[in-house]
Amino acid sequence: MKLATQFEVFFNTRGEFKDLDLTLDRMADAALEAGVNDDIATHTIHIAGTNGKGSTALFIEQILEHRGYKTACFTSPHISCITERIRLSATDIDISTFDEYFTQLKPIIERHKLSYFEGLTLIAFKYFQNNKPDFAIIETGLGGRFDSTNILNNKLPVITSISKDHEEYLGNDILKIADEKIAIIKNNLLVFIGDNTEYMNKYLNYKLDHKTITRANYDDAPYNGLDAPFSNNLKLAEAVCNFFGYGDIPNDISLPACRNEKIGRFTLDGAHNEDALQILAKRYAKTKPVVVFSSTIDRDTDKLLDIIKTFASSVVITSIPENNRSIDIDTVSQDIIKEKDPEKAIKIAVELSENADILVCGSLYLCAFVREILAKGTL
Repeated sequence: MKLATQFEVFFNTRGEFKDLDLTLDRMADAALEAGVNDDIATHTIHIAGTNGKGSTALFIEQILEHRGYKTACFTSPHISCITERIRLSATDIDISTFDEYFTQLKPIIERHKLSYFEGLTLIAFKYFQNNKPDFAIIETGLGGRFDSTNILNNKLPVITSISKDHEEYLGNDILKIADEKIAIIKNNLLVFIGDNTEYMNKYLNYKLDHKTITRANYDDAPYNGLDAPFSNNLKLAEAVCNFFGYGDIPNDISLPACRNEKIGRFTLDGAHNEDALQILAKRYAKTKPVVVFSSTIDRDTDKLLDIIKTFASSVVITSIPENNRSIDIDTVSQDIIKEKDPEKAIKIAVELSENADILVCGSLYLCAFVREILAKGTL
């Protein structure tokens, strides 16, 4: 694994989820020492949810940039380089600037024992604060209540679709998961809600009866060239932007990498939980692609595989490259093809597919790895 930045070298042996202690105390204390507070932008848009956070954040960024605003955007994970997570005016922070901010903040990161994601959050917030954007679009990393981004208080909260995910950390009770997500709302009176099930919408209406809830008109129809669920995420993003002033949206709006990204006959889609895979099941019910899949240890792999089997002609399970949270495929009892080496798994899929499509899903990190292989043209 190529470590592009001093930050990654520093955190290489520590691990993002190692000894994870869910609290905001470390982050709040570090931000206070760094002089970081709610002034990271004129307006802050804070996004939580299970699915759709990344695309909603990118759509908001594109719309606001199109309307002439200066934006800052903090998202995760990255696909090719860590600097993708921190953007100003729709441009990734350059590596030298990222390293300068890390060097400046490293003593604080060490003193407060910040995790990988907390350290990234501190760097992003300081960078935004120094550059004074009109809007900061901030995506939570895990959950909401104790996510490091939730040190922000004055903001416009946005909740995308909610389903089960990261059950090792958030539990498997969908309503408790919802409670963790909506905890980002805090004392803010207005909240934007994305496309959810009727059951979840009723619960959110009950829990947020003292708030003003805004939803867009969600359906399964294409919108501005995008199919569901991205069409509904775009409607949500447009509604959020229109709160600050009406305007049009770009005709050439784009999806994040590895979200329904087509490269030749490969499709890369980081769908990694039950709800996201059910959407893929509808999309691929007739075409029956060969599926290359992996997952992290905090998910119910058997349930995910059961969904995939409903629409795949064949399934190849593999490991997430260079990721200590990857599932051990030897523990999977299902009758599917197993290959630990993801590059070999892709080659097996090519052999199995003949002229059929190949879908890579279950992990954005796996999709990013395959994306690099396809870019090299070695298959």
